[in-house]
Amino acid sequence: MAPVDEFEPEPTNTAEDKNYLFDALIARIRSGPAQWHLILIPAQPGDPTNDATIPWPDSREHIDAGMLTVTGIEPEAPGNCRDINFDPLVLPSGIAPSDDPLLSPRSAVYSVSFTRRAGEPKTPSAVQTGTGR
Repeated sequence: MAPVDEFEPEPTNTAEDKNYLFDALIARIRSGPAQWHLILIPAQPGDPTNDATIPWPDSREHIDAGMLTVTGIEPEAPGNCRDINFDPLVLPSGIAPSDDPLLSPRSAVYSVSFTRRAGEPKTPSAVQTGTGR
């Protein structure tokens, strides 16, 4: 994902505000949609797919496959994201995982995380989207 917005460095006064990224995104969305390009880089024969630390050449073909546009923000309570497991190996029919050896451990860790979150009380997030935040 490549942002449409220009990069802005982290403000220097964020050490005390653990929610500054949430607050900045909420403020950004209030000023207009935030957008990211979905960039795909097809692999070529011989490319390593089992070691994410080895970058592919910058000269590779880049395909702009679409745009993610965020036009609104909802507080966590109405659509509780804690009840979703973002397992990298739960894939739709016709999509197969790569041979990346980190996928299996990530899947196992996400399962443990999901189980722990499922047992937590469902209280609203400290980050709110209403006025004042």
